[in-house]
Amino acid sequence: MTTATSEDLCTLLDHMSWGHIASRLTPPGRPVRMHSLPPTMWVRPEGRVGGSKAAATGLLPATVDWQAGAVFMADPDAVGVEEVRWEVDGAGAHLSGSIRLTEGPSVTGRPTRDMWDAHSAPVLTSHAAGRALDALIEQGELAKWSMLQRLEEFAHEKVQTIATSICREVADVDDETIAPSLLDAQQLDLVVTNVVYGTRGDSSRILRCLDRCLDPATTRRVDPIRYLTTQIRRDLGDEVRVAIGDPQVGSRVRRVARGLGTGATLERIVERYNEVHSSDRISTSRAVRALTVAPSIESVALPIGFEVCHV
Repeated sequence: MTTATSEDLCTLLDHMSWGHIASRLTPPGRPVRMHSLPPTMWVRPEGRVGGSKAAATGLLPATVDWQAGAVFMADPDAVGVEEVRWEVDGAGAHLSGSIRLTEGPSVTGRPTRDMWDAHSAPVLTSHAAGRALDALIEQGELAKWSMLQRLEEFAHEKVQTIATSICREVADVDDETIAPSLLDAQQLDLVVTNVVYGTRGDSSRILRCLDRCLDPATTRRVDPIRYLTTQIRRDLGDEVRVAIGDPQVGSRVRRVARGLGTGATLERIVERYNEVHSSDRISTSRAVRALTVAPSIESVALPIGFEVCHV
């Protein structure tokens, strides 16, 4: 994803984080300053972290772990300077410090390279603070669905490439050969729908992934946007394999079968697999499923002789 896209997605993540925290806070019974502290910031990656995205801008997004939470209600009558601790441990960078909380206009945006020295927020009445919490919750919910829409677009962009890669592995064809297609366009759309929105209920793999992203510990050592996109690719691959009937151990079974060569029996394949993967033993039925994901393809890619009646 581009830097501009990462910026947009980090903004959505920020609103989701504030909304998540606000939903767990009790509306104050007195005037407060409500500081919505930045859940993410841009940092200079250390070493070779970040690849092309870091090379293009010299910056990567990182999660900020606030000791007192990213939504903090400060007492306007407190004596002395009020400070909160923060820490960043991502993109190979290890940063920490404290930020002063002051009275003034609300601060928006995201720190770049260095954390701000201070963060200002106006004094709110208890009623206004309660409404501000409600607004954060509502904005967080809207951000979640906007994020889901953006990630769905990303999934549609990537699913064909991922499916083709899996088809190449199943059919054992190289990059120079046109890979056979195991799923049509409608089936690929269904794969995306299942990953993004789930098959039943009100949750899905991506919604659960977004929930995990709201915990700073989840993305403490990884670019939060990279975490999301990597998870989507992985989940799309898993769902493609489900759609073509490939068991979880399918690729390993086929690797063993190809290593044994043409003519290996089903019993020998199962025996060899269980020798190599003793902690994940398989039955003949799972081996058959792995070797017959797409019979017309496998008959060329894996001309292995065995009798299904032996299962």
